[in-house]
Amino acid sequence: MITRVLNCITGLNVGGAEYMLARFVNELRGTDYLPEVMSLMSPGPVAALLRANNVAIHALDMHTSITSLRALTRLRSVMAATPSDLLHGWMYHGNLAASAAALMGASQPVIWSVHHSLDEIKREKPLTRFVIRLQARLSKMTSAISYCSSTAAAQHEALGFDASKRVIIPNGIDCEAFRPLPNARERLRAELNIPPERLVIGNVARAHPMKNHEGFVRILAQLRTQGFDVHGLIIGEGHSDGAARRLARDMDLEDRLTTPGPRSDVASLLPGFDVFVLSSAWGEAFPLSVAEAMACGVPVVATDIGDCAWLIGDHDLISRPGDPEAQAQVVASLFSQSAEARSRRGLAGRKRVEQMFSLRQYRDAHMCLYEAALEERRRSGSNNAWRRIGA
Repeated sequence: MITRVLNCITGLNVGGAEYMLARFVNELRGTDYLPEVMSLMSPGPVAALLRANNVAIHALDMHTSITSLRALTRLRSVMAATPSDLLHGWMYHGNLAASAAALMGASQPVIWSVHHSLDEIKREKPLTRFVIRLQARLSKMTSAISYCSSTAAAQHEALGFDASKRVIIPNGIDCEAFRPLPNARERLRAELNIPPERLVIGNVARAHPMKNHEGFVRILAQLRTQGFDVHGLIIGEGHSDGAARRLARDMDLEDRLTTPGPRSDVASLLPGFDVFVLSSAWGEAFPLSVAEAMACGVPVVATDIGDCAWLIGDHDLISRPGDPEAQAQVVASLFSQSAEARSRRGLAGRKRVEQMFSLRQYRDAHMCLYEAALEERRRSGSNNAWRRIGA
């Protein structure tokens, strides 16, 4: 018997949660679950990955709040035309849309998923703060709340999210797509015109203050001061004249920083990094880019945000947020080792991802969660099933 699942997400632009949704629904092929996607905003680039796998996409084309009359009318139309057995929200606005859709449909079980940590809620935009606090009040009405990070779960529960609905499902990585590649270092440098002798420290993220790319540039400057022949590489949208490029110019490092913009071939570029550096100051829960770099056999240095320390599994590679000098020292300690020693460390990271954070594990955990929610609904007729998976 086929179970139809409507996945509600804010948008389909480039981002960790959006990619996880696309990869997850692809993994559901051949199972008893038929996924469809409802994007609150107009579909972005990730929509192409869904369409390539024949996943139906319904777009509300919103430009304002989900609570607007026009958005609610469109949502009602989608629910009328799209019968579903279960509603799965992705990110804050998608969660709210899933709950609203249940009220307009047959009161299907609703699962929320949270992909963001909340070190300080005041850092969020006013509308996002309102949506988070509203969801805290509504959280008891869900079947379950899936968090990709135990840190994020604790932070949201401190704001009032129902702790009894907690489910921990870490992000999953396709270790066939993200893997070490022969001659990756040489090909990366040749393609991006980076001198072959330079050590590349890289990052994959859009330009956003939470990513602290200015801190990334300061790490680069510290390493240069210590005599390392390094080159920074930031892949993602918004860097052509963003904060990182401006600071690199001010610090006379412009020729040491490459910002090629967003790339669809990240899996072939990551294995060419010498070290991946996550310099984020807040907001990360279980950063997909970190796990992808690990799967590619690249050593990762990260700030102590969300579940980064648990993900990496090596506290020597973790430093406190907002301290580029300390993070530069961690990178310097790696560069002081031989290439073979760095490679062994990177391959240990890949093994950790294969064993603990595979895409198949991610799919299976969600299928168990779906089955629990549907079974509880069949048994009691209520919308309050939950199961803790992977905690």
